[in-house]
Amino acid sequence: MSFPEWFDQKFGPHTIELYQDEVCQTSRQLETLRVFLGQPGQNRVLDLCCGWGRHALPLAGMGYNVVGLDGSGYFLKRARRESGGREKDRLSLLRGDMRLLPFHPGSFGAAMQMYTSFGYGTDPEDDCRVLRELNRVIQPGGVYLLDLINWDLARKAFDGRYEESYPNFDVVEDCRIEPEKSLLRVERALLYRNGRKPHFYNFEIRMFDRASLTGLLERNGFEVLDVWGDFDCSPYKPRKSYRMITVCRKGSD
Repeated sequence: MSFPEWFDQKFGPHTIELYQDEVCQTSRQLETLRVFLGQPGQNRVLDLCCGWGRHALPLAGMGYNVVGLDGSGYFLKRARRESGGREKDRLSLLRGDMRLLPFHPGSFGAAMQMYTSFGYGTDPEDDCRVLRELNRVIQPGGVYLLDLINWDLARKAFDGRYEESYPNFDVVEDCRIEPEKSLLRVERALLYRNGRKPHFYNFEIRMFDRASLTGLLERNGFEVLDVWGDFDCSPYKPRKSYRMITVCRKGSD
């Protein structure tokens, strides 16, 4: 298996600036994650697609035993630099492919996958591969939190040409939805103001509604316990919620 060609183009230093609104929500998200994970204990937590460690690092600081896995070498290098070697007994950061997790069965009591990091594979079967791997490495009765954008609401916005300004660059996007595949295709240009060469890349991501995601999770061994509309644990509402956060449990073997 290999990462999509656009992977290293999409995930890099610019990504953090693009996600600043999301980064501002990290503290609030951590409060909810503490409730979801329960008291720190012996069971390890998998932060799948951990990025630059904005959840993994503070959770380790709270006493959780965290393993962060991501495909971006840049993100992991930044996470290691920011950790400064702190919490080294409670934090591991690895580069890997979420479709083929490098862990033994039952390695984790809980897993989380934050901010729409699911559905990026080039093949729809990749989604099943990810969930089967998660089911394999989570202990029976362990929990899994999958945080996605609310595609029921967002798909109405992501269809057209958009321009937006950030501190260091302007972004021009052409977004196109393929309804028959529930696929969003994005062509993105970052136009830097300091004379740096523009950065162009394309990517695609599958969109899920509640029913399709629940079915996918259940077919791959997870019981859906709840669906939140945001990290305040409010009920998910397709026409209003910003997020679709699905809380699951692995069934007993």
